[in-house]
Amino acid sequence: MQSGNARRLPGGRKAVVYAVLVHLTLIALVAVGFRWQAKPAIAPAKVVQAQAVNDAETKKEIERRKKQEREREQQERAADEKRLQEQAKITEQKRKDEDKRKAEERKKKETEERRKAAESSLKEQLAREEKERTDARVKTEQTAHAQSELARVEGLIRQKVERNWVRPAGWTKGMECVVRVRLAPTGEVINAMIARSSGSPAFDRSVENAVYKASPLPLPEDKGLFEHFRELELRFRPEGQA
Repeated sequence: MQSGNARRLPGGRKAVVYAVLVHLTLIALVAVGFRWQAKPAIAPAKVVQAQAVNDAETKKEIERRKKQEREREQQERAADEKRLQEQAKITEQKRKDEDKRKAEERKKKETEERRKAAESSLKEQLAREEKERTDARVKTEQTAHAQSELARVEGLIRQKVERNWVRPAGWTKGMECVVRVRLAPTGEVINAMIARSSGSPAFDRSVENAVYKASPLPLPEDKGLFEHFRELELRFRPEGQA
């Protein structure tokens, strides 16, 4: 009996071992199943949380980049404005320099024009004064010459008139008359009339008749002096003194 129980013991042990293995397997399966069931319940919350974290970080990154972009645009605008201001200053300075140059050239030109005008005016004045002096000298010379000729020719005229003068009866010493004579360029007497009477009509008429008889009267050889002889006033005295 004892030997029979001893032979059945190994088989009984195997059964126990098998039973333990089965229980362990079931426990393992239950644990795995529990873990598999627990993961789905926990994972969505973690995913949502992670997604929220990622969205927040993305939003911050976007804001940061937008801020950087705005700052960059502001810097570019500031740089552009500064460049435009500098360009405007350069342009304004160039304009001022050009205006200054033109003003200096205009002033220089006006000064030169005034100088030339003053020189021209001075030259004209000097030329005018010189001409006046020359004309005065020539006129003086001509006048002196004319007066000399007038005196000479008047003497000839008086001599010729006196040769044709028949003194009236009754004249007295101291009688005198002045006759105004108009001559043609040929010396012909155009008119003769008493400018200042002697007080004796007969005496005056005798002088007028003598002038007409003496026509044509002597004239200077210089035709340019005729204007001085176009109209003459001759003084006559019976004693023959003029």
